[in-house]
Amino acid sequence: MKREPMETSLSLLRVPGELEYLVNERQTASPGRGLAKASPLSGKYRAAQTLTPTALRRISSLAVAKPTQDDVSIAYPAWLDGQPIPRLIVTAEYRGLDAFGSSRLLADLDLAVRRAGTMQKEILRSGGATNWPEPLRTHLGGLRLLDARVGSFDVLLTVWGSLVAIAGSSPISVAGLIALAWDAWRGTSRMAKRWVGSVLATGQQGQPSLVAPDSAVPWGIQHTKALAPVLRDAIANDQGFEFFLDESDRRIKLTVPPKARD
Repeated sequence: MKREPMETSLSLLRVPGELEYLVNERQTASPGRGLAKASPLSGKYRAAQTLTPTALRRISSLAVAKPTQDDVSIAYPAWLDGQPIPRLIVTAEYRGLDAFGSSRLLADLDLAVRRAGTMQKEILRSGGATNWPEPLRTHLGGLRLLDARVGSFDVLLTVWGSLVAIAGSSPISVAGLIALAWDAWRGTSRMAKRWVGSVLATGQQGQPSLVAPDSAVPWGIQHTKALAPVLRDAIANDQGFEFFLDESDRRIKLTVPPKARD
């Protein structure tokens, strides 16, 4: 009974006019496509890891930590000349020089983001599911390029389409789900222990850098106990947060800037 009003508030969430340019974007992909369970560019995926009831309970508490928020919160990064974006920035680097690896990184990230968005909605609708839901269709939302830096393949992205409302209303919760969705499809629990997270108390003047955050705590499918209460406090206090992953050939950072003060 308590879940229904929260789902309703999400569906009626007011997206500020400043972000309409992201909501109204459309992909050229056919509406019938975009439900693949794994990236077509990667052949090393296995069945997804399921969420334990305890982990799901902790994650669900993040999704509903601020169910009365009126609209999507906005960030105005100075390094984007104040361009309004949702408070969720994805930074990624592929250390190789081949186009296949670069494309696979983007495809894997986009899939994790779209799957995290549907899990966020499922949590608000029914408390979540131990099995990961199908990802949001590619023509309805995904990742949008903000900047590409010279050197190795190094990009900054944010969300567009339906994900603007989903991620913008509770960006820390969705960022945590993106990390878990990335791990869930990597195949083994051993590979699901590499994300770390830390509170981001003050805004960053420059672009998010791909270095590990200070005083970071592990975050993963089997590691939600220590960091979940820290995430809840950050949400309650409008603080920022960042998750960081360093793999052999790629690094990822999920940055949620602190909420702008009126």
